[in-house]
Amino acid sequence: MKALPMPTVPEPARCGFWRLVAEGEPYRLLFAVGTLLGVFGVSLWPAYAWGLVDGYPGQTHARIMIEGFLSCFVVGFLGTAFPRLLEVRRFSLEESLTWAGIFTGASACHVMGKHLWGDYVFTLGMTLLLGSLWVRFRSRRDTPPPGFVLVLLGMLCALSGGATLVVQQLAPDRVGAVTVLFFKTALNQGYLLLPVMGIGAFLIPRFFGLPNRQDFPESLKLPRGWIPRALFALLCGGLVLTSFYLEAIGEQRFGFGLRAFAVVLYFYRELPLHQAKFNQGALALAMRVALFSIPLGYAAMALWPARQAALIHVVFISGFSLLTFTVATRVALGHSGRSHLFKARLVPVYLLGGLLVLAMTTRVSADWLPLSRMNHIGYAAIVWMVGVGIWLCRFGPCLRDDVEREQKM
Repeated sequence: MKALPMPTVPEPARCGFWRLVAEGEPYRLLFAVGTLLGVFGVSLWPAYAWGLVDGYPGQTHARIMIEGFLSCFVVGFLGTAFPRLLEVRRFSLEESLTWAGIFTGASACHVMGKHLWGDYVFTLGMTLLLGSLWVRFRSRRDTPPPGFVLVLLGMLCALSGGATLVVQQLAPDRVGAVTVLFFKTALNQGYLLLPVMGIGAFLIPRFFGLPNRQDFPESLKLPRGWIPRALFALLCGGLVLTSFYLEAIGEQRFGFGLRAFAVVLYFYRELPLHQAKFNQGALALAMRVALFSIPLGYAAMALWPARQAALIHVVFISGFSLLTFTVATRVALGHSGRSHLFKARLVPVYLLGGLLVLAMTTRVSADWLPLSRMNHIGYAAIVWMVGVGIWLCRFGPCLRDDVEREQKM
């Protein structure tokens, strides 16, 4: 299995943003759109806390962050990396615009309170995405990493979760409470957690200079050793799904504990982070914090299940959010000819990591401060937006640039 190739620029004039997107780099568009959707989704909290909008934004915020913000980054990365890994036709400009329109449209529906339509649009988008990936998979010239079975499982979580929410709103009597909670958790967490595990085992070793246990020789047939690693990935993915079921039937302590165990087990075997050296730059440090936060959050929820609404933000803010922007930074640097900065001490990344950890701490502590809870949630949201704003100002220009630059960042 080949490592992801760095893009080449056959013509110096080929530097227009839309041309780059059309040449098979949807991340350039979707990362930008996703960042804006994320800022908007988070801004609902200070707007509500200080009386600028009516109506508690909890459901709208969650839907925008999952079906808008994080979906843009998931599809942007997959749409760029998947065709290169399999040596197949890349995503067109029209396809990239379609995904951007779907995730923006779904988010707009949720903002207007049309949650049924938002979930329907998102589910339709996931159906189209899986169909598009399947068509390309059938014409592949190489085999994807074994951990990518978890990516498929995550996409199925998104599709089934979105479909269940649609059915629940159309015919609530036909869907039981356990079923709804299971598939809702599959959408809100499995859709992100499983691809993080699957893609992470292949990509994250590059952050730390570790051997890549997911990298196999290029081959259309399954290479030797591929099946055992794929089966192990499915085992860990099955443990994650089992944890969703345990949570749905009320066994929250066991569900959260099993989820933390599954994450640690998979990464311990496929990504031995304990062997990684320190002092490898800002991106490696941010990734280390993000990877630590995910099982830490689930372990904390297992210890204090009554506080899960607060503690889940350890997973989402300093876990998924920080990991998302860390990977996005590496992708943007690599595709803009700045790979020499992968191990640099990037001040904006340090600021982003510090502010997201501060935002997480502020949000988690808010539930222990009932008299000022909403104010603290508003403060946490502002800190998150400041950190993301710094990231966008510094690395946003990389999304439109593909020319080698030697300038320091």
